Amino acid sequence: MTTFGFIGTGHLGSMLVHKFIETRAIKAENIIASNRIREKAEHLAKDLGIRVGNNREVAGQSEVIFLCVRPLEIKAVLKELSGLLKPEKLLVSAAVDFSLKDLEALCQSRVARVVPSLACENLKGISLMALGDGTTAQDRDLLLSLFNAIGKPFEVEEAHFEVMADLTSCGPGYISALMREFALAASWKGVPKDLAEEMVKKTLTGTVRFLEEESFEDLISCVATKGGITEEGVKIIQEEAPGMFCRLFQATRDKHEAVKRLIEA
Repeated sequence: MTTFGFIGTGHLGSMLVHKFIETRAIKAENIIASNRIREKAEHLAKDLGIRVGNNREVAGQSEVIFLCVRPLEIKAVLKELSGLLKPEKLLVSAAVDFSLKDLEALCQSRVARVVPSLACENLKGISLMALGDGTTAQDRDLLLSLFNAIGKPFEVEEAHFEVMADLTSCGPGYISALMREFALAASWKGVPKDLAEEMVKKTLTGTVRFLEEESFEDLISCVATKGGITEEGVKIIQEEAPGMFCRLFQATRDKHEAVKRLIEA
């Protein structure tokens, strides 16, 4: 049986452990986890029946190691694991700004990157996946199987990770921010704020079900009939949104570059 290690049991690490066990992708007895604050890992163990160790124990006892720590912590963790990350092990990093090349330079194990989204908690999220040069077909199949259990994995070019993470990992936050402003604008017109938010949320839920079968363009065409009221609103969005999203992508790119500079330093 493969042993899976999880270094870092914050929101992301604990979510992965919970969902892999819930979907039976991994058995609890085949998981060992660590956290900088040991009590957090022990709390997870009490709830789920996994084992707990320190970082070196997790790396030493696991064939597949999920690294669920912040990008600026990765170098220190890999230094701590010196001598344990050998070629027969697979290291999977969930950090956005730490490249495969950087991972390969700091350890001997096979490496991959998988960045899940918050929606994986609902078993609906997208996970971005990129594999290092030394990975095998079995590594690829294993990761696809695991992340298929909690959503939809996409194997993508690593160069596209940052923009795609805006669409997937950051997407729930951006969509919620947009819908919040939509509801607030209605409240300025006299609609009670709580009522406006409830209506937007219900409408969004129903819209998502339509979008499982239809494209954005098709659904717009269905609602925005020629010469109708919706068409006027769509025109405004088409005029205003491109500039806003260009600024959004530029701002997140600048932040990614700032994090990378800190990592290099």
